[in-house]
Amino acid sequence: MGGGHVTEQHAPAVVTGGAGGIGRAVTAALAEAGHHVLAVDITTGADPAAHAELVADVGDPSAAEELFRHIEQEYGPPSVLVNNAGIYEARDFFDYDAESYRRVLDVNTGSAFSCTQSMARRLVAAGRPGSVVNIASISGRVGSPDTAYGASKGAVIALTRGLGRSLAPHGIRVNAVAPGVIDTPMAARIPADRTTGYLDSVPLGRFGRAAEVAAAVRYLAGPDSGYVTASVLDVDGGLH
Repeated sequence: MGGGHVTEQHAPAVVTGGAGGIGRAVTAALAEAGHHVLAVDITTGADPAAHAELVADVGDPSAAEELFRHIEQEYGPPSVLVNNAGIYEARDFFDYDAESYRRVLDVNTGSAFSCTQSMARRLVAAGRPGSVVNIASISGRVGSPDTAYGASKGAVIALTRGLGRSLAPHGIRVNAVAPGVIDTPMAARIPADRTTGYLDSVPLGRFGRAAEVAAAVRYLAGPDSGYVTASVLDVDGGLH
């Protein structure tokens, strides 16, 4: 894990899944907004704008807690958390086994729960406000042929609404962005026949860009959205 102390004035922003397409775009957008961004992933490859690149499997609750313990010691409690870590597999319902299904939920939903809990405990103890932005998906609203993925993102939306209310008295806002199909390496795993169907269904007539999702995250993470919590912002070209 990289190091380097940051003063309380520059409390870090943590982006999980920081080596992915949306994660890299979010890292760049938050850094441009003045945040010291800590990009977290199971592998390296974060945007160069990251203040530091940390390696952790946040799908493991104990690893998530250890990550935030390290961050607190090295950088201080984060003020912003973007729960972007996620996995996607194009898999038929009957091809799932218990282990593969559980792994999707552990990473896509469990990591958001564990990381938010680890950060919020520290913010509450320090008496400081914060902002959490979860990366959900339009699949969490309308369902998906990839059932585990859709279920996990629906859970992220429910988690966002619940935590947004329960953490509001502590000054911690929790919101989500629900992207549609975004032109990233993860989207390239969608079967070609379905990709054509999705594109035909998008009123704006194109797939989204990672930078467009990042712009929504930047808004929800920053002071301009100070009266917004327990909300989900769709970035899907009207697909919903």
